This record gives sequence, structure tokens and C-alpha cells, in this order.
Amino acid sequence: MRLQNTPPAGAGKSQGISKTDRLLRVIEGLGQDKGSFLPQGIRTADLAERAGVARASVAALLAPHVASGRLQMCKVSTPGLPAQNEYRKGAGVAVPDFVPLKAKRGPGSPFAARNGGPTAATVVPVSTPGAGIDDIVTPTFIPQTQPEVVAPSFAKTPAADVAPPIATAPAVAAKATPKPQAGAALKKEPAAPKASAGDVFRINLEDDGTLILADEEVTMELDIGRVLRLGDFLHATTGVWRP
Repeated sequence: MRLQNTPPAGAGKSQGISKTDRLLRVIEGLGQDKGSFLPQGIRTADLAERAGVARASVAALLAPHVASGRLQMCKVSTPGLPAQNEYRKGAGVAVPDFVPLKAKRGPGSPFAARNGGPTAATVVPVSTPGAGIDDIVTPTFIPQTQPEVVAPSFAKTPAADVAPPIATAPAVAAKATPKPQAGAALKKEPAAPKASAGDVFRINLEDDGTLILADEEVTMELDIGRVLRLGDFLHATTGVWRP
């Protein structure tokens, strides 16, 4: 009986193993390291000798399998010997192409400076720089204390014969005025007495803080220390002299 289809030439005969297959069998037959469980590697010289392939053709034969991720290749060097490749079994995933990081290309960047763009010295800052350490003013905390109430002393001028009276605070505060009842007639308050033409009282505050109190007979000058004490006294007794 004759077959309808004629088999190709060489059918039924054993085919030879290519150089690339011999290299792959040697590398993938190395197994894994017992300690790290990573695939063991072999260098070009030993690989070419064990596979019976010329050393100069190993890199060209295995380059497609390195690119596909079936093999992993790294460059090693030994002191006194030329550098050579080391191959080991790969993860089966192709290594992605290296893409350099895109540097800043705005004004003032090294890329702009190399290509004739504006440098950092010519770029106007978009914000105002903050205050430096020397410009920061540290706030001073002043504790609030109860002012000391001291009666002011009055200086007597040589021309005056009578000592001025010393102002003292009344012992009892004035009582609050009761509210008038509804429908009651309001009493007419007497008019405030008018000062005479000769009743003159002058108050003057100098630039250095000196307070001058003067009338027709007596002139008193209070330095800044006594003015401060007088001010504290009046502030503490406001409810007495201004009800």
C-alpha cells in the first residue's frame, strides 16, 4: 500500500542538538543553591568548554534568551583577567527597558541651562522669602501684678508758704443713688458752682514724662517714676473718685 502524502526528507532519523540548546541545557541543569535557593551561575569560559561551543559565539547565541527573560546575565570581573559574562536561569519575564528619570526642565534647571534657557539667577521668585532668624522678634512675657497703691508726694516750691494738701482716698465709697419710683417727680439738681476767674489749675506733661501741676500759688513737678505711681494709684481707685 502506498501513502498519499510523501514524508519530508530526513523523516524518521534522529535530529542533532543545536549549539544554543546545548548551552541552555548546561545552564538550566545547574540547579539551585542550597543556602539561598537561587539559580546557580556559570561563566562564559566554563560554559563554552562544557557545551563544546566556541567562547566567542556564546554571547550571540544566548542574547535572544537573555532578552526574553529565560536567562539572566551579569558582567563579572576577576583581578588580572578580562571581564566575562555569567549566565544563570532567569525568571521567564523580559527585563523592561531602562528609562532615565525625567529631570526638571523648567526655568533655572540644569536642562534649561544646557539648552540656552534662563538660569536660576534670572528667574524671578514666585513667592516672597520668609523672614530670617535675625528678623524674628521674640515676644517678652510681662506678668501682671497688682500695682502698689502709694499716695503721691508733692514738692513745695521755695516761694510757697503753705504746704499743699496730701490727697488721700476716702474710707467709705459713695453709696449708689436709689432709682426713683414710677410717677414720682424728679428733683431738680442744683447747678454746679462755676469757678472764679482767678481759680486757675494747669496740668502739663513734658516730653521726658515729667508731670507739672500748678495753680496760682503752688507748682509741683513729678518725675517719671512718681507719674507712674500716681497713674497706678488712680487706676486702682477709679471706683472711688469716679463712681
